[in-house]
Amino acid sequence: MRLRREVKDDERPRGNTGCTSTAVEPMLLASVVFRVQPHKRGEVLSAVDEAVERMRRTSGCARCRLLVDTEDPNIFTLASEWDAAAEADAFFESREFQIFKSIRILLREEPVVTLDEIRSRATRLIRSR
Repeated sequence: MRLRREVKDDERPRGNTGCTSTAVEPMLLASVVFRVQPHKRGEVLSAVDEAVERMRRTSGCARCRLLVDTEDPNIFTLASEWDAAAEADAFFESREFQIFKSIRILLREEPVVTLDEIRSRATRLIRSR
């Protein structure tokens, strides 16, 4: 699976952008959504847990979490943040990620991978008054 995103003409910088520094490659947010067969949930989670641990140790992976859907406990999202698209690409092509091919029979449908480029991020604390 090659992770590439085409840039639309209206997304390309035009003219002087007012930025004098060199462009920084955006961070990549990769989300893998998958739905498990209810009676295979434990087996899938055990296998995915190993993949999450490998992903966290992979160069370029800034963060990785496994999330469960609040409306359907059999739908999961594996969310990971990558320093660069090339590093995410390498992991998703690696043997470590092939877990999703080997557990396909335990899933209700094909996993879906979504990639988002993050150019900026604001982090704020939620404080009580």
